[in-house]
Amino acid sequence: MRKDKLRLYILELILLVILFTALIVSNKITYIILALVLGIYALIVKNLLKKKKIHSIYRKQVAFLMFVFGIVYLIIFYLLGIYINDFVKQPILFNFKTLYRYILPLIVIITSTEIIRSSFLSIEGKIRIFNKSFDLSKIFSFINMVLIDLIIYIGVYDLTNFNDFMTAMGFILFASISCNLYYNYVSNRYGSFGIVLYRMITVLYVYIIPIVPNIYIYFRAFLRVIYPYLMYLFLEHTYSKTSFVVPYREKRKNIIGVTVLVVVMTLITMLISCRFRYGILVVGSDSMTGSINKGDAVIYDSYDNQNIKKEQVIVFEKNGVKLIHRVIDIVNINGEVRYYTKGDNNEERDAGYITDSNIIGLVELRVMYVGYPTIWIRNLFL
Repeated sequence: MRKDKLRLYILELILLVILFTALIVSNKITYIILALVLGIYALIVKNLLKKKKIHSIYRKQVAFLMFVFGIVYLIIFYLLGIYINDFVKQPILFNFKTLYRYILPLIVIITSTEIIRSSFLSIEGKIRIFNKSFDLSKIFSFINMVLIDLIIYIGVYDLTNFNDFMTAMGFILFASISCNLYYNYVSNRYGSFGIVLYRMITVLYVYIIPIVPNIYIYFRAFLRVIYPYLMYLFLEHTYSKTSFVVPYREKRKNIIGVTVLVVVMTLITMLISCRFRYGILVVGSDSMTGSINKGDAVIYDSYDNQNIKKEQVIVFEKNGVKLIHRVIDIVNINGEVRYYTKGDNNEERDAGYITDSNIIGLVELRVMYVGYPTIWIRNLFL
């Protein structure tokens, strides 16, 4: 193995160990410490690896577009806030303390990360294993970039808590994978300056703008997952030389594929958020076995004073727990409608009764088995 490849792999593995260690003790890692570590590491990488220059004639144009993309992202984010009419004050206000504890360290972290990324990607790291050529360095580089994102964002979550863990996976991990795939594409073709501009705009605004939209976290995750892909399509169509020779049929397929992806992601986000007419809920008990089994998911129509009949399966909340049971009796006492419920697999009906205020929705559809991954993960926290 040539010396430059050996250096590349050694540096990537060292960074991998450092970041995994930092992730384990992320609650003790401040932005200042992370900035110092990555800043020193970036200087070492820049001196030890001979980075190849990028000769694209579109570097300046793409850097400007990345700046515009960042501004558009914020505009979309705040327009959503205006649409839902819900804003909150930032808990961390802009002042000198914020400047040296958050803003300056994040600038160093973002800049250092992109120096490291561009250095890693500019060197061919292919090695032969069993007579086959592999570029494991690209995989290690990508994992390292995702880990840096996790360390930056994950400190506010308690990973020993199931709900926090699922939120972190949805908002940070999947969004980070999408963003870093896009960053790798831009860095490899057009350089890292545009990425630095984009990331500073989309990360630092929370410490500068005093109010932000109070948008449900899964909508924010959805935006962070889809937006990089849309930026990639724009750059590929505008600046890639191959875009001019791609047949119309192939372009149409790409458009259809993106449209389907956006629609599916939108529907999933809307269902998971339970903020629209329809919601989704995973069945985690055996109380309805036979009709709805453990590991299934149900899609329900949000309750809005619809007429509820006996034998109808409903979603309701009782004692802070969401349940999916069947209505077995309805009684009107002095104008108050009381619903008595029972799980199909239970011998006795549920204790007490519920009223309209307890009802969340009416079950419309059962989707078999899709809830098992959620149950398996939840069991790890028990």
